Amino acid sequence: MSKYNPIFITATNTDIGKTYTTLKLIKELGKRGLHVGVFKPIETGVDDLPVDGKLLLEAAKLTNPNLKSFTCEDIVPIQYKLPAAPIVSKQDDIIDFKALHVACKKIENVSDIVLIEGAGGLMVPIEKDFYMYDFAKEFNAKVLLVTHSNLGCINDTLLNIRLLKSLNLDYVWCVNIKGNESEYNKITLPFYKEKFGKVLSIQHNLEEILQILTTPSL
Repeated sequence: MSKYNPIFITATNTDIGKTYTTLKLIKELGKRGLHVGVFKPIETGVDDLPVDGKLLLEAAKLTNPNLKSFTCEDIVPIQYKLPAAPIVSKQDDIIDFKALHVACKKIENVSDIVLIEGAGGLMVPIEKDFYMYDFAKEFNAKVLLVTHSNLGCINDTLLNIRLLKSLNLDYVWCVNIKGNESEYNKITLPFYKEKFGKVLSIQHNLEEILQILTTPSL
C-alpha cells in the first residue's frame, strides 16, 4: 500500500530529538491526508511499555485508522530492559532480522508511508557486524539526520554527514533547535550557511524537509 519510500529518522546521538521529530512528521503528513505508519525496530530501556514506541503508535493512529488493532509489540518488535546499545542489552539473544522485515511489511501494507525511528545514533552497534545505519539499507529508506544546536554540533554534524556519504545513503539533515536559538544563530549558523548554503531546521522548515523526503530520488 505504501506510496513512498520509508523514512529512517536518526540523530547525531541519543536525546537529540528523534521521537520529537518523528511526531512532528506524523502530524504534518497526516495533514496531507496520508495514512502514516511507524516502526521502531529496537528500543532499549523498556520496563513495561516502550516509551517512544507508545508515543509513536498513539500519534500514528490519529492519521491511520488501519493501525487501530496494532500494539506496541507490532511497532517495536524487539524490546530490552537495559538502557544500553542493543548489542549489550540483548545479551545472548540473536536478532531475527527476517522477523523485523515481516513486522515492517505488515505496517507498510496498511500505510501510505512508514517512518522508521532508530535508536541512539548511526554507529550504535546491534550485532558485531551490524550497526544502526544498516537499517536504512535493510528497509531501502531515505535518511533524515537530526542534529542538535548546542556548542559542539558542528563536529557532530560533519562526522555524521561524512559517514552517510561514505555509505552512499540518500539523506537529508536538519537541526533541532532545542536550546538558545539566538546563541545558535551567533555561534553555529554562520558556519553552516557558509558551508551548506540552505540550513533546514525542524522548527522553521518542516514542510520543506518533507518535500525533499517524499520526492522520488533520481
